[in-house]
Amino acid sequence: MVMDLPALHIAPPERLRDRLVARLRTVSLDTALANGTPSEADAALALRARRLTNVPRRRELALAIRHLVREADRGGARSYLRVSPLSDRVSAASRELAMLAEKLAEPTPVCARGVAQALLLLTDGTGPLYNPRSEGSVRDRAASAVANLTPAP
Repeated sequence: MVMDLPALHIAPPERLRDRLVARLRTVSLDTALANGTPSEADAALALRARRLTNVPRRRELALAIRHLVREADRGGARSYLRVSPLSDRVSAASRELAMLAEKLAEPTPVCARGVAQALLLLTDGTGPLYNPRSEGSVRDRAASAVANLTPAP
């Protein structure tokens, strides 16, 4: 009896060019991953996904999220030298952000999509974490990142 096996998606072999693209175009690669582009679609995407999903990098993100929530709880002082997160939005999403930090810090395998979403949530100055005019929700984006961390069975 012959069984049909699911098709395996294998990233193309990496080249020096792919490594350079993965280092220089992080924002566009992160955006592609966050939007659901499979990491196997491109060697540079696969390299970026590998870097994002390694445990030390994920724990750095988790630490940054925990720090963000702590500062919002303390009513952290606004800095005139950098764009500060909107404390009210952080406080409103503290439960989802705490869950995101917890999932990121776990040593289990995760999907690059969720990690990329978490990273963009923290670093996108035009997003709901920093921009009062952004129509997005910190709570929704954090919950989406948590949901997209879980690998498909």
